Formats: sequence, C-alpha cells, structure tokens
Amino acid sequence: MRRNETDFATPATSKAAGHLGGLVRQARLARSWTQQGLAERARISLATLKRMEGGAVEVSLGGWLAVFESLGLLPLFSALRDPASAAL
Repeated sequence: MRRNETDFATPATSKAAGHLGGLVRQARLARSWTQQGLAERARISLATLKRMEGGAVEVSLGGWLAVFESLGLLPLFSALRDPASAAL
C-alpha cells in the first residue's frame, strides 16, 4: 500500500508546496496559458497540474521540474546554494 505523503508532510513542507503551487499558477497566468495548455507542455495530466497549483505535496519531483521547465523557470533552481555545503 502506498503511503499518503500528506500524512507525513510537516507544516513547513506544506507551506512550501503551497507557495510553489501559487508561483506555478501566477507564472501560468502571466503567460495567458490555460491549465490544460501547461499540462500538455509539461507532459503531465491536468489533474496533476491542478494538484500542484493547489500545493499538493504528493506530486513527484519530476512533475514539478517538468512544469518549471515548461514555464522557463528551471534555471532558477541552479541558483540554490547550501551554505553548509559551501563551507566544506
């Protein structure tokens, strides 16, 4: 049986997923794309995109990355840095 990721999400994780979902929605609307259009571009189902925009934590990382790539936002992830790793 699959585990329900929502049951294991911390409040911080849920908040981050909600924030990312909002960013996806804003970016989609800024491009005047429909949910169906973005889902097709990202090669995911419409239901998955709707869950993402709603801040669902159970959507796969691959799905999130495909959407960010379709929106042209994937390069933003390369700017992420971990100060602890940099100290090594």
